[in-house]
Amino acid sequence: MPATLTTAEIAAAHHISIRTAQRWAQQGKIYAVKVSGRWHFPIPAHLNDYKPTQVEKAREAIEQHAILPTKRPGIYTAVSSDGATTYLVAAEMCTCPAAKHNRRCYHRAAVTLLEATRQAA
Repeated sequence: MPATLTTAEIAAAHHISIRTAQRWAQQGKIYAVKVSGRWHFPIPAHLNDYKPTQVEKAREAIEQHAILPTKRPGIYTAVSSDGATTYLVAAEMCTCPAAKHNRRCYHRAAVTLLEATRQAA
């Protein structure tokens, strides 16, 4: 089975309860597959460009609400791990130190995940 997001991650991405995420999956508002009584939300294929550790850090950032939407569509604010700094992030760019050195950062992976779940809803 391809990599998937959890119901808790979908709920965090949409700022909804886990039960609402389950209901949306059941109603077809978000693409999901039910396996052994659990909903699985496929991760977009273009995340293959990221290292598995980056995708895992992106998932953690989403669950911890460290990636916050702004008023501008597709633009997010990422909070640093120590909470002292914020960065602007979009799927194609980030203002964090890693991105400034032309490296893929997990903030961009998180935004890619968030945007994929929002498009599905």
